[in-house]
Amino acid sequence: MIWFGRRGLRVLMYHKVSPVSEDEHTVNVARLERQLRWLRDEKFQFTTLADLLRGVLPARPVLVTFDDAYVNTLEVARPVLRALSVPAVVFVPTAFIGQTSAWDRDPQPLMDVGQLRALAGDGFELALHSHRHENFAGLTSAQIMADVRESMVTIRRLGLTTAPAFAYPYGGRPRDRRVRATMQAVLRTCGVTLAFRVGNRVNALPLADPLEIQRLSIRGDESFWAFQRKVAWGKFF
Repeated sequence: MIWFGRRGLRVLMYHKVSPVSEDEHTVNVARLERQLRWLRDEKFQFTTLADLLRGVLPARPVLVTFDDAYVNTLEVARPVLRALSVPAVVFVPTAFIGQTSAWDRDPQPLMDVGQLRALAGDGFELALHSHRHENFAGLTSAQIMADVRESMVTIRRLGLTTAPAFAYPYGGRPRDRRVRATMQAVLRTCGVTLAFRVGNRVNALPLADPLEIQRLSIRGDESFWAFQRKVAWGKFF
């Protein structure tokens, strides 16, 4: 039992899940199951976006998220999560629904509308991951505004329901404070009340900035000890 670690909200960021293979952005089924079981054994409590939006969180909250809406989230990760009764969020890049992950070195199939509906019907929460999956750190205010609005329009046109939450592609946001403030104003105007970066830190509660929530990047090329340390403490500096 780990009795140490920072207090606060832990948000785990996964990408791909494979039956066997692993790499920086891919964990295999055995690793995913071991990690989730360990979290439960250590008395962490799985939570949801809905809980976070209501401000009603358990004592040791952990939010599980998956980026990009890979088909393997549906076919490979979902059975593990269902077996362990773990809720999860899937962040969807709307221009690529039903296509492949063009940003990957080896593009992978992404869920189509029917698959996303099936996932939502199984209790998963859907949220936005931009429209074109471009790094906001390199975009202008006008480009960010166009992307976020196009993402919203696409979701409505496809008849999908998403939580008012957004994950920045690559965790990137504008460095210029004025541009970042404009980006946040756009998100709020579009109804987004929670936004997630990377950062690899545990979030102190109450949240200092709901549009700057940090996530812990869960990799398939790190040891189980590294996962435990990251969950317990996040980054030290």
